[in-house]
Amino acid sequence: MDAGEGRIGRVELTSFTRRGFSLVAAGGLANFVQPSAQASVSAPLNWDDPAERLHAMIRIMGRTDGGVAIRWIKGVLSGIVDQETTQLLGASQQIFTRHQRNEDGSYDAVYLELVYFTDLKTGKVLDKWSNPYTGRSVTVPAQVLGPTRIKIPLSLGVINEPYAMEGIKNKHWLEPLPITGGDAAFNERIDSYVPPMTKGGAPLKFHEVFSFRAPLAMLADRALSHVPATVDKVNIISWRPWMEMSEINGVSMSRGAGRVIVNYDELPIDLTRNNNEFYPDVVRDIEDYLKI
Repeated sequence: MDAGEGRIGRVELTSFTRRGFSLVAAGGLANFVQPSAQASVSAPLNWDDPAERLHAMIRIMGRTDGGVAIRWIKGVLSGIVDQETTQLLGASQQIFTRHQRNEDGSYDAVYLELVYFTDLKTGKVLDKWSNPYTGRSVTVPAQVLGPTRIKIPLSLGVINEPYAMEGIKNKHWLEPLPITGGDAAFNERIDSYVPPMTKGGAPLKFHEVFSFRAPLAMLADRALSHVPATVDKVNIISWRPWMEMSEINGVSMSRGAGRVIVNYDELPIDLTRNNNEFYPDVVRDIEDYLKI
């Protein structure tokens, strides 16, 4: 779930069918809209019960009715060299998800990500970037990562094997936080190591945290398969290979914030515009990509 390359268990898609470019086609987009709620059934959330807690987490980070949700985040990618932080690029991320509950209360899920790196001043998606550390102009990828299929058990230790390549080490888990004020909150955390993907290349190491928050009052309405939620993200990651910075001793840091939505029309207009330009068929055919 990162704006970097080599996401654990994910393979970057390199070819797509080009059957059209309309984002208003019926297909998958109609299913982004949250169905009308049934009669409300209100009951306090039991955050200490493993099954109820996981069910609530899915209602926050996705939806429990089998439909598609979108986690969108916009932020900044910075470099950290000699203890000095330098903003390098804007970074936006959309994670399209579907969750399906099993009889034991666990969930199967599938994720697909769209990632764009942008100019800090204009917000325009870049295809070339002048690296201030090296002075080199490098090619900047817009990325589709996934789809990735995972399992989330009641223990909250996410299972996302088999991996896309040998040598990957990965720890992925959900971390509930104490109930404070009027909100429920939890983190999705990932610690990963990806071995070099090219001869003589550098490994990819990163730690990533998504922090979710939603109001308890809305979680108490059990008729809602999704509740409005905010999400913040921070990651520390070694230089991405496309940056061509193997000789620079440092790391990158991304910080961003956004929301989880179930209606594509609520996506920020700049992300919609980028999707329209770069990956219209992915959004149109999202139901096909997110089969569990």
